[in-house]
Amino acid sequence: MLRLATNFACRWSVQLYRTTPKNISLRTILGSQEVLNRSFSTSHATKQPAFQSPLGLSCNPQLLCIANSISVMPSRTVTKFSMQSGKRKSVKAALKRFYRLDWGIWIRTRSGRHKRMWRKTSNRKRRLRQHVFVNSTQSYLLDKMVTKFWRTPKHYVEDDYRPYHSREECYQTKKRTDQ
Repeated sequence: MLRLATNFACRWSVQLYRTTPKNISLRTILGSQEVLNRSFSTSHATKQPAFQSPLGLSCNPQLLCIANSISVMPSRTVTKFSMQSGKRKSVKAALKRFYRLDWGIWIRTRSGRHKRMWRKTSNRKRRLRQHVFVNSTQSYLLDKMVTKFWRTPKHYVEDDYRPYHSREECYQTKKRTDQ
């Protein structure tokens, strides 16, 4: 996204530079805007034009406006081909923060469940101890972030999540037949 914005701004500034007549100076295009820059090494202030070159990307106000408006999106950082084995690798942060039940849904704990417990009511503390489901988009994303090993059901001794691994109340996921 940022690459697209800089490419657009660079092309726009080059096009602006080509369309302006050569006999008009930058001072007449921008008006008499001048910036007062203070130099900390000397005690006097120097005046410099606000816009030195139409091709200078760091000085282009339109580019700075576009760059400030773009928010950086987080990345999943999935390794598709590892250097040693050439296989896909799971994202360890996803495995640390989320847990996958056998029927395909991912669960997580509530955020801030250990912070400032002295100010929270008992009902809120009880709600914070519970796990919540992630939505279908996040579940699909987490399935892509882990390998097939983590998507297959695991059987642990004394598993705390054992009653939640089956989903008998829905017709599609029911394993037992009604008698």
